[in-house]
Amino acid sequence: MPTMSSTALKPVLLDRLVQSKVWGGHHLDAMFGIRSPDGQPIGETWELCDRPDNVSGLRSGGTLRDLMLADRRGLLGKDVRPAFGDRFPLLFKFLDAQTELSVQVHPDDAAAAAHGDGGKTEAWLVLQTLANARIVRGFQPGVTREQFEALAREPELEHLLYQFTPKVGDCIYVPAGTVHAIGPGAVIFEVQQNSDITWRLYDWGRKRTLHLEQGIPASRITNGALDPTVPPKALPDGGTLLTANPFFRMRRYALQQKFEAETKGAFLVVTVLGGQGTLGWQSGGADLPIRLRAGDCVLVPASTPSVFLSPIGSLDVALTDPARS
Repeated sequence: MPTMSSTALKPVLLDRLVQSKVWGGHHLDAMFGIRSPDGQPIGETWELCDRPDNVSGLRSGGTLRDLMLADRRGLLGKDVRPAFGDRFPLLFKFLDAQTELSVQVHPDDAAAAAHGDGGKTEAWLVLQTLANARIVRGFQPGVTREQFEALAREPELEHLLYQFTPKVGDCIYVPAGTVHAIGPGAVIFEVQQNSDITWRLYDWGRKRTLHLEQGIPASRITNGALDPTVPPKALPDGGTLLTANPFFRMRRYALQQKFEAETKGAFLVVTVLGGQGTLGWQSGGADLPIRLRAGDCVLVPASTPSVFLSPIGSLDVALTDPARS
């Protein structure tokens, strides 16, 4: 097992895992220079992950799993709980959904434990849309559980779903148990609980396997029309609060000058949505700042009190940390 003191922990730039999907596209190449090795459409990239079958590598060497094993408290913070299996609590993705994904649902922590995983609450930040963009979140007003269960196996289910056209900059909160679908025509930045359980409820007439036995009981009858997006909230420090939910908080900053981001005893993840710059911290001169480019993801450990984000021109970042009590 690796050994590392909390004083040795420092911000790290993560390598991504690229996943080609038939429903994907090439928009992440234009936005972030992300390409698949074989030139196939990219459906999603895992920017930060600590899963049994996929773990983020560190560009400085080693993996996120190494950091968790070496000094979990120094990395996460003393009051931050790991995910199921003593894993890092969150998972970060970019998605390019140019064909509609299936209508699906994710379980909460209680339901997921029986399947050897944690629950999956997530939030989506819309980065790009095409004219045909669509999101499904919950059901139309007045839909009942009885209607849902009666039509779950029928094409008429489509008429029960709340579907809307997303706008760039929208933040869509999807608690575990919310019936949902992404696409077509949407590029998304996603932050979620560290889980990989997806139960497919409906597939737009395609013939893939459905998981109705598990998915129907896990589904909540959420009225999507009431709250399909989270209203942004201006913060005193110039940022925008996108979501603050029971599992994580996500803020966005469009920086034109140097900005100090404090960790306050918990990990911080910096995701670069646009522009370029540097990320530095007080290291007594031992470490050079990390150069930031669009698409980069940096994990700042709880043991680092703060980091300094310095734009080169402009820098658009999402800052994500654990939920605060």
